[in-house]
Amino acid sequence: MPPSFTMPAKLGILTTLLFTASVPATAVDDSVSIAIYWGQNVSEGTLSDTCGTGLYAYVNLAFLSTFGAGRAPVLDLSGHCDAPSGSCATLAADIAVCQSTGVKVLLSMGGGALGYNLSSPSDAQDVATYLWDNFLGGTGTTAPRPLGAAVLDGIDFDMEAPSRYYDNLARNLNSLYASANSEKKYLLTAAPQCPFPDASLGGALGTGLFDHVWVQFYNNPPCQFAPGDASALRSAWQQWTAALPSVAVYLGLPASPEAAGSGYVNADTLVSQVLPLVEGSPNYGGVMLWSRSYDKDAGFSVKLQSNLQNRNRDTIVGIVVGVFLLLLLLTTCFLCHKKYRAGLSPPEVEPTSFSKSETLPPKLGAYPPKRYTYSEVERMTKTFAHKLGQGSHGDVYRGNLRDARQITVKVLNNCKGSNKDFVSEVACIGGISHANVAPLLGFCLQRPTRALIYEYMPNGSLESYALSKSGDSVDDNYSLWLYWEKLFDIALGVAKGLEYLHEEINPNGARISIKPRNILLDQELCPKISDVGVANLCLSKESNKTSARVARERDVYDAPEVVSRKFGPVTSKSDVYSYGVMVLEMVRAKRHVKVGADTTSKYFAQWLYDHLNQFCSSITDIGGDTRELVRKMIIVGLWCTQTAATNRPSMSRVVEMLESSSTDLDLPRRISEA
Repeated sequence: MPPSFTMPAKLGILTTLLFTASVPATAVDDSVSIAIYWGQNVSEGTLSDTCGTGLYAYVNLAFLSTFGAGRAPVLDLSGHCDAPSGSCATLAADIAVCQSTGVKVLLSMGGGALGYNLSSPSDAQDVATYLWDNFLGGTGTTAPRPLGAAVLDGIDFDMEAPSRYYDNLARNLNSLYASANSEKKYLLTAAPQCPFPDASLGGALGTGLFDHVWVQFYNNPPCQFAPGDASALRSAWQQWTAALPSVAVYLGLPASPEAAGSGYVNADTLVSQVLPLVEGSPNYGGVMLWSRSYDKDAGFSVKLQSNLQNRNRDTIVGIVVGVFLLLLLLTTCFLCHKKYRAGLSPPEVEPTSFSKSETLPPKLGAYPPKRYTYSEVERMTKTFAHKLGQGSHGDVYRGNLRDARQITVKVLNNCKGSNKDFVSEVACIGGISHANVAPLLGFCLQRPTRALIYEYMPNGSLESYALSKSGDSVDDNYSLWLYWEKLFDIALGVAKGLEYLHEEINPNGARISIKPRNILLDQELCPKISDVGVANLCLSKESNKTSARVARERDVYDAPEVVSRKFGPVTSKSDVYSYGVMVLEMVRAKRHVKVGADTTSKYFAQWLYDHLNQFCSSITDIGGDTRELVRKMIIVGLWCTQTAATNRPSMSRVVEMLESSSTDLDLPRRISEA
């Protein structure tokens, strides 16, 4: 028979288990992975001494400052050696010392000299071959290798001169890595500026080929840390880590105030205020410092590691105290429970200002939305201090729950129906559970306030991420950041979410608003359809407009029947039309397609219909498998935007089309204008 334990004994056992499990987990590591740039000043010491400090995991040799466009490549290590004379070959011994201690040594390309650029895809191929033969695993060169027999661990992109072909360079290097059939793992890293996406490296990072990215949070006030205010850094950090979920992202900082014009954070502030904001990201990698010369003089990395060790010891002490308090709390709960069992009634819960008939109906999903008071919503949003925007149904604010989860609060305008109707509708919305539909976490119904609470999506909407803005630069067009495969994944995800809503939630065909600003992107860039069911809670702003005025203000995503009933009733096929327009706009923005002067009167869909093969063949920077994804997106978009609703596929059929081979898909008979 198993031994019996009293309640206090069980509490003691639980406490012991908590203590023994927590302390080792916290004490696993008391250091941070640091990447450093070396080669800018002879006072920084030798490369072997740098590695010998034991402070750094990665050392970037800075820089290959000249290359591309027919230029002879130049390795500039600022006085350490002279590459043209062959004296840099002596660094091979130092590199071997570093690698023997586990330090990865990479060649950094670019820098601030701006004596570099790539003029064409073939130029990118030539530079990749040069790097492979002279610094990595290649053996194709007959000339002396600049660093002698050393074989580096990878290539770092610190490009500050924009070029269209850095993505080609990354792909070519990756191809050379893959063709080597070697057990050695070559790294590809980059150092973009913190404004997202980086003007020079956005396209290259969009290839998904990089292993580590050390983002420069200095000399960029809009996204760097300011004394007492980490909001700009936090926002930029969330964008970077979300956009690169499979990449180790490093926090790039100057090692002393003299190292950069702005952005310096002392070691104490870094550990106490900044690292807690970034360490929670699953792809947080560590810290990058500019540069070894400044770090040696200021001793920044030494202070940083020491502060982290002290923090770890303080954490362990905190755990001991916390476990003791937990034991005290559990004991108190046990005594209260014992009194209650002896006959005392539990305290009565304060009633709300609404009747029992206005409480939530039985839950439809696993986690029904939670009801919050107005004062709780004020606390979450810090009295509505951070307004994210204004939608068609109300203002949207950013906030936090007590467990630190970030949320958005939509305060509804022009609400209709009784409180009971509102709660019933909210329960229906809360019952929706799908990976591609934004979940409703809670709601507020107090005083005149009606609000909905959703999970915060750090990457905003598809509108800001995948559709073109003015100009063709990476700064103005986020679509260059998203590679074709990710755009296809987004299109497929939205299709699956719509399929679920049409068939499981909304079989009666009530319209769901599908447009890029209503497609939100989470941490992993997974699309979430938002505002589902919100229209049922609010009066339409168009209710007082005349039909003629509505027609003049037609949204490009509206199906013909939404504007004029002569095309038939509004059904779920109206959502299919909106979805098709969205997919075609994603394609158009990605390639900056401008309809020619002779076809300006045609819809873009008609232009694609007439030039499908030509368009797909023109995409020369992708492989055959990716080109098939693009072709499927276009064909699906053309089918979905048919004028007659009966000619459009259901969303189930759309999902089938996207998951099938493009060779099995036929074009619709024709594209006609509404």
